[in-house]
Amino acid sequence: GMLAAVAVYCFARLYPPGLLEPIQATHPVLAAQTFLFGSAPSFFYTLSIGLLVGVCAWPLSGARLHCVVWISLAVCLELTQHPTFAEPIAALFSGMLPGSTWEVVGPYWTRGAFDQLDLVATVLGGSIALAVLTYLPMEHNDESN
Repeated sequence: GMLAAVAVYCFARLYPPGLLEPIQATHPVLAAQTFLFGSAPSFFYTLSIGLLVGVCAWPLSGARLHCVVWISLAVCLELTQHPTFAEPIAALFSGMLPGSTWEVVGPYWTRGAFDQLDLVATVLGGSIALAVLTYLPMEHNDESN
């Protein structure tokens, strides 16, 4: 899932996250297909990271709680791209963070755009991760350790 999200950013986005710019290979034909690739990264990131933080949780019974925390963070991050929040955040952090750090994280708020479909994709990806973690058989009983 994570590789699929990174692939969309590298090959089909005009403005990938700053960390991925060095490996960007945007193809104009793919980048123009926003209806096809638009919310895929939000879905795949939330799904894959939700599963990752869930299965790495200790104790194992906390897997679902860790996944819910991740979903909440992802939703909050998407909401901060709304102009109501993005402009004050950019103004605050641009003066607070060192220039090199702001160059990496700043575009999330200065070039990012709030998208309701990204919000839906985030919740959907997280919900699938949560469902998998709910029905994933746990090999060890936490109480016995």
